[in-house]
Amino acid sequence: MSVNFNPYENYRIRVFENSGELRNYKKDVVVDNRRERVVLLIGQVAPDKFAIGYDIFFADGRRASRLPSLEYGYFMKEREAKLYFLGYIKQNHARFLPSTVEAVEELIRSTIQPALF
Repeated sequence: MSVNFNPYENYRIRVFENSGELRNYKKDVVVDNRRERVVLLIGQVAPDKFAIGYDIFFADGRRASRLPSLEYGYFMKEREAKLYFLGYIKQNHARFLPSTVEAVEELIRSTIQPALF
């Protein structure tokens, strides 16, 4: 299902700070196949403050990369940061391979509904 907005935008706290780029961050590989690679970078600034960045290799050979920074807002939980990033990919689905969008949708479902056992 395509959307023209990020359904997880409400998780982002739109206080834009100049923190510089965070060098201590965690990598979360969203998609890694022979044609496209999407990696979410999550940096923890404080116990309840997370910033995101990304490293994306598109199927057409382009690359987009940004280290985590508070420049675009922050999130109170790591899970919220991840859902926001996945929602952003879903919002901009035309830039990604269909297989990447499908993997993102599955990851959203598994993140929202954790395992019962």
